[in-house]
Amino acid sequence: MRSAATFVLSTALVALSAAGCASPSGGDTGDDPASSEDHLVGGTRDQRWAGSGYLLAGASMQHLDTRKVACGATLIAPRVVVTAAHCVTDTTTTFAFGTGDVGSGPLVEVVERHAHPDFHPVAEGDFDLTHALRKFHVAYLVLARAVDFAAPAELISQKPPVGCNVQAIGWRTEGGSAPVRESAPACVLFRVQLGEDPIFEVHPAEGSALCHIDGDQGSPVVRREGDKQVLVGIYVGSVTQSLTDCRAGTQLLDGYESMFGYGDFLRAGIAAVK
Repeated sequence: MRSAATFVLSTALVALSAAGCASPSGGDTGDDPASSEDHLVGGTRDQRWAGSGYLLAGASMQHLDTRKVACGATLIAPRVVVTAAHCVTDTTTTFAFGTGDVGSGPLVEVVERHAHPDFHPVAEGDFDLTHALRKFHVAYLVLARAVDFAAPAELISQKPPVGCNVQAIGWRTEGGSAPVRESAPACVLFRVQLGEDPIFEVHPAEGSALCHIDGDQGSPVVRREGDKQVLVGIYVGSVTQSLTDCRAGTQLLDGYESMFGYGDFLRAGIAAVK
């Protein structure tokens, strides 16, 4: 296997090349055509994509931090949500799931966390490629009760095609107000198989950007098939985060785990929940 540095450099070059020819014109704008120009950073609220929600964190359900989103999360069954595994490694913290803008609806407590068995929460050894490249950063969470205020998203049934046919979901916190959900048309630029870990590169269009301080990690890219919301992948963080995070037009290596590649893991989790 190539070194992490070689992978990052070669992938960045591909991303730069692909970004130059990618077009947002095919982005899925959901139910509201007027919102096709909204951005993850500096954009308009988006109330669509009902299964796409968030996690709040705190010492207990009575002491959740409602000022910020801990991470994005997506409902995939009435009692199961999926997020980035590194979002929920703190076992002393209580997490709760909600949808819509923060504070706009009910919350359900997370009672179980199941990270992918190959996920490395901390580096193992002098150099851990699995940890460095955020491989296997997928977890499903079991909720205390079934969600009755949003319909679950469906898992994608095929590899995500390259092209501008997805919508990136994110969050925005500004001026002390409660976080609000936003979206932007986005383009899948290429797909990479890192051993058993399927990832793909997504660039939000129209000058938008993902931002980890707003809780965008764990958030999905989705598309619509008829009246169904389909979960294509989840954002697990950019390799170049310290240099490019939150900066529109400069983001490279926006790592998304493909939900097609983790379909067996997630469906087994859904089946195990009574």
